[in-house]
Amino acid sequence: MIKYSSTIGGLNMLLEIAWTRKALSLTPKLRDEVDRRVRRLHPYFPEIRRKMKIGLTRSYDGLALQSDDGVVKLMLDVRKARNGDYRSPTFWTIAHELMHLAQFNTNKIPAGERACDLHTLARLPPKYIDEAPSYLVIAKNIRRNWNSEYASLAHEIARQALRKRTNGVRNYIAWWEEKFDNRAT
Repeated sequence: MIKYSSTIGGLNMLLEIAWTRKALSLTPKLRDEVDRRVRRLHPYFPEIRRKMKIGLTRSYDGLALQSDDGVVKLMLDVRKARNGDYRSPTFWTIAHELMHLAQFNTNKIPAGERACDLHTLARLPPKYIDEAPSYLVIAKNIRRNWNSEYASLAHEIARQALRKRTNGVRNYIAWWEEKFDNRAT
């Protein structure tokens, strides 16, 4: 088990990571990269449990599971490219799955994929929004050409949308989609 600490709001949070047998078969360099990405993102998700097991999935880009007894499993797709190199999961994919773990542990974040995307956009600094959100409606040309400007815009509008939600607006996700589309195109 690899342990490291993260700090958020002055609190030291120890995160204990264990790897599944299949994930241990990854090269140490690749495992270190996944570990580094989880470590960088962990402070943005204070609701998640301190112990986590990381494994591999081929069915999805990522999958987050939490059993009734609190055991957390983060499954990530680490693919081998044609040139023989492996592709690490994006910061976005990892953050989206960590937000699902946050959803499991608080009633302040609604369930569902679109809510997960929007809340992740609002929390993450744009530098970690390295691909388009998976479930929000975004024009195909923007999705294909995602860049740091789109990430900053998506983050800014997501924060506005969550303020609207706090003020009682129920269609805040559709509002985000319309506002982002209008400003991005």
